Amino acid sequence: MWKSFMALGLLLILAGCNDREKVVTYALTDNVQNQQEIEKLLKEDDAIEQANLLVIDDELFVAMQLKPLEKWNRQKIEQDWKKKLEDKFSDSKVNVSADFKMFWESTKLMEEKDQKKMLKELHALKKLAKEET
Repeated sequence: MWKSFMALGLLLILAGCNDREKVVTYALTDNVQNQQEIEKLLKEDDAIEQANLLVIDDELFVAMQLKPLEKWNRQKIEQDWKKKLEDKFSDSKVNVSADFKMFWESTKLMEEKDQKKMLKELHALKKLAKEET
């Protein structure tokens, strides 16, 4: 009986730690259909643990955190996603990064209240992403 309670307690604790959704989106656009389509694609990919999607007018910025065993293929996954999104949304500028710092910075960026400051920081973040590739 005691072991059952311990197992149940452990499961509840582990379930409580996973409170973040797989894909979090920040959108400053009217095109909700594209946003939902990208979210669906990201959720279906088993290599992605979590992703931040920033959709601003004609720009897409995807920062993803990969599962531990997939990190060895980080550059290939980035290139595949960039190609897939550019093919599907040819009218948008696409930036994709699987670097943890980009994911972390984009998470902080999504919490920013001031829109002008957020756009300025997003521009700096895109510059940093280009430097790393």
